[in-house]
This record gives sequence, C-alpha cells and structure tokens, in this order.
Amino acid sequence: MGSEVGRIVSSLGLRYAELPGGERFAAPVRARGRAGARSGVRRLVDVPVFPQLPSRLSAAMGSEIDRNPQAEDAFYLNVWAPEGARDLPVLVFLHGGAWTTGGGSAAWYDGSVLAASGLVVVTVNYRVGPLAHLQPVDTEVLHNRPLEDLLLALEWVQENVSSYGGDPGEVTVAGHSAGGWYAHALSVHPAARGLVTRAALLSMGTEPGRSPELAREITARVQASTGDESLQQVPIGTLLEAGRDALATPRALGDLPRSYLPAIGEFSSPDVWDPVAAAAACHVDAVYIRTTASETGIFSFADPGDRAVADEQVDRLVEAWDAPPPAGDTPYERLIAVTTWRHFSRFATELAIAHRAAGRVVQLERFDERSPLDGLGAAHCFDLPFQFGNRPLWGDAPMLAGVHPVRFAEVSARWVANLAGFVRGEIGRKNSISY
Repeated sequence: MGSEVGRIVSSLGLRYAELPGGERFAAPVRARGRAGARSGVRRLVDVPVFPQLPSRLSAAMGSEIDRNPQAEDAFYLNVWAPEGARDLPVLVFLHGGAWTTGGGSAAWYDGSVLAASGLVVVTVNYRVGPLAHLQPVDTEVLHNRPLEDLLLALEWVQENVSSYGGDPGEVTVAGHSAGGWYAHALSVHPAARGLVTRAALLSMGTEPGRSPELAREITARVQASTGDESLQQVPIGTLLEAGRDALATPRALGDLPRSYLPAIGEFSSPDVWDPVAAAAACHVDAVYIRTTASETGIFSFADPGDRAVADEQVDRLVEAWDAPPPAGDTPYERLIAVTTWRHFSRFATELAIAHRAAGRVVQLERFDERSPLDGLGAAHCFDLPFQFGNRPLWGDAPMLAGVHPVRFAEVSARWVANLAGFVRGEIGRKNSISY
C-alpha cells in the first residue's frame, strides 16, 4: 500500500469518497470498502486528478500536473509520515488553481520534506472547474461541491490518520490560493467544527463568492452551447471547453483573470468575507496567514498591457480603490504593488487583526524571495516549491530557472520550519502580527 522515501513512508491514491451512481454533479458520498483501498500506486504521477484544461499559470509554474491521468471520480488523498510515526500533528494541504485547475496528487505537492519535520502530511484532490461549479439542477440554495468533498476528506482524516501515525486531535488545514479560500471557509463553517484544530491560509483567494444569478447564468451558457440541459452526457473535453468559453470576458487593468468561483449559498455566506464576522464564527484555535510580496506578478508578467502600464493608469486605480501609495521604481512595479494589496494582502491583514482582536493565536507572514524570471518578483505560487522543499519535482518551472541550489535550500529550510512550527503549535504561540 505504501512506498518508502528515505525514512518517510508514502501512501498514495487513497480513496476517500465517490459519486453515487456515477452522477456527474452529485454530492459526494463516503468511499465504500476498506479505507485507502487503492493498491499498487507508488508514484504521485499515477494518481488521477479531476478533469481540467492546462493551467494559464504554466508559463511560470511549469506543466508537471499535465502528467497525471484525469478522472471524474478522482476523490483521492495521499499521506506521508515518518517511519514508525505515532501521534504526530497532521497537516492537510489543499491545492490552489483558481478553482479551475490543480490537484493534491501533482508531484509538486510531494509531502516528504514537510513530513520529515515531524508531521503527517495529507494532500487532497477536490473537484475543480465546471464539474465543481456548474449548477444544472435548479435549487434555491446553490451547492458547493468542493467544500462537500473536503468535509468528507477531513472526516476520513479523523477516522484513519491514526493508523498512519497522525493525531486526529491536532489537524491543521493549510490551503494555497483557492485552497486557502476553502481552508478559510472550513475554519468558520459549523460543519467542520471538530475536524480542524488550526488553519493556515497561504496567498488565499479573497473573492467573496459568485452571486447565484451569475452562477446560474454561467451554467445556462454551458447548457446552451452543449445542447444538454442536464450536462450529464456531454463528453468531458467538450464540457471543459464550454465551461472555459462561458467565462470568457476581457480583463480590465487591475482585475484578476476571470475564473470559476463557488456560488454564494449554504457553504459560502457573505459573512465569511467580513473579517470581523469571520473571526467571530471561527472555530479553530490558531490561524497562520501568509502572502507573497508581489502576488499578482504571476498574472501580469507575461501580459503586454500590464507590462506597458503608465503611471497615470496606476494612479487611477489607487484613487478608485482608496489604496495606500504603492511602492515601486516603475509603473509596472507600482501596478503589482497595488493589485497585490487589493486582491490579497488587504483582506489577509484585516482578517489577522480581527482574529487577534477575538483572542485567537495569529501568525502573519510575508514571503519576499524574488524569482529570476523577468517581471515575476515574489509572486503568487513562487513560495510553493520552497514550502515543500522538493526542487527536483519542479524541473520545468520557468520561475525557478536560475535559482542557485544553495539559496533554494536555505530559503526552503526556513519556510519548512516556519510552517511546521505552526502546525506543531510552537511558533504560533507568539500571537504576533508583523511583516
């Protein structure tokens, strides 16, 4: 069932849920049979991820995830633990991908290095893109299938992680980008109470959720273009392309690229994105919040319009958003600074302050390491290879080209220790908010 990586034992492709009757948009149900029943999987690249088109971020991150097979029932998670582990704190990592791409089974997220710091590490696949967010059934309360998927995964952790050496009473859910959105939502939703002890929000998405009207409109566009109101029989490739086309819209300067987003409903009330209300509803003991210094560089570095921005254009954004004066020697650097504030660091800081005011342990961090890739900076996703410490598994990532191995090792060791300390309940006791 497992394979060893040094003194770390990995157990890959463990099924935690399935679709009842194979119905494409159905709520997930617990996997039948023995927990973790998927034999013979020794490489992450052989574990399926949910269907998706190539990521628009591959120009920076590379295309490693394209090697994984894809399946509509890819409800798998993966576990890494030190050999002989017993009662270790658990880190459950939720991948990002703008709610549209990604998978916990990408080789990028091999948890061996993090596990070697004294943790049991779990990575999770959850539904993305059209399969996750279209609403073909007309109901008053719109569903949020990815959060339902993740709740079942966390229940699996509670029931099974002790057999891998983990302590089900010490579970940190750590999400990056869209995964951070879900980690935040889980930390405040009553359905996750008792399943999570701490939450780590890494470059979390801060969009408040799609309006029900727009969610239904996007679904209607896909139904019209495919000619199938139920969307059950549409070939998956056709569905993915129709879903992409339904989102197509010009991107205004300063906006993030349009993507799928959970609809406001049972699992995504507007209060989730009010910092004070969210802190009051939060049921975890401690919160770790991290942004990168130039998050939006990953969306802008290859955009000719953004690279050619003028100071006057940036000034108009600053005025419209009532933003603090953005630092930077060039108009482009100022654009990245103000859009990073707008879309990432503003809410992160407000949430940290609200959590601390509510008496919760808070750790606020910023990742400052800059990529050699022109225009990228300390961008969204650039922290991930350092966090996981697995440079060889990011072999084709342009953002890492030119990073010296010694420098990578130094920065990685610092961030591995930083997050692992929070998961163990050590660093977070400082209750500090500072950059």
